[in-house]
Amino acid sequence: MKLVNDFLARFQNLTPPDDAVRRAVASAVFFVAKVPVKKEDVSISNSVAFIRCSSVAKSAIQVARGAILNELFQEMPKARNTVRDIR
Repeated sequence: MKLVNDFLARFQNLTPPDDAVRRAVASAVFFVAKVPVKKEDVSISNSVAFIRCSSVAKSAIQVARGAILNELFQEMPKARNTVRDIR
């Protein structure tokens, strides 16, 4: 008799869709750095989340980058495979 885990094993490596990750990045940035960011302003390329905003907001995001990534990984643990840095 096979276990359910055997049937679901192929789905363990799936990553969340980009839209969900972009929404989670935007909410983590607002929660930690208090910088309002829309999900349309976040793009993900080569495991880096690029945020389009003013230079003052970008510097605030860079200062709080570690805390933002920690908040993102707590909210969405599978995002660890998708986002490794924020710029």
